[in-house]
Amino acid sequence: MSKRICFTILAFLLLLIGGLIYLCFRSPEILLFRFLDMINFNYSVFQNIDIKIPSFFIYNFSNALFVFFGYIIVYVIWDKDKKHFLLYSSIITFLSIIYEIMTKDISDIITISVSYIICLFLYFKFRGVKYEK
Repeated sequence: MSKRICFTILAFLLLLIGGLIYLCFRSPEILLFRFLDMINFNYSVFQNIDIKIPSFFIYNFSNALFVFFGYIIVYVIWDKDKKHFLLYSSIITFLSIIYEIMTKDISDIITISVSYIICLFLYFKFRGVKYEK
């Protein structure tokens, strides 16, 4: 399996996990649930899960997963072009932080910033690494 396919699968797995966290633990007043109501998706099964997890995982970790999804997709598209990868991953980070500044959520700003640092570290560590097929 190619590196590009593996990273794409990983990206959508992160998106799925973040989405499940939203479905199971977030308030039905958020925008995602309005969209699900519009397409007649019955999410009530997910809302009945009675597991106590720390609020960090419900609010901040799920956002970090969504941001990592964006980084990985940008990596899949711009793997060999450092300039475009840095530009678009920076745009994702900037827009995410601007949104969180508007919501005044400092813990999400920290989580997104740490996610970006990890993303850059992994990009420069694994950039150009050849994987066997």
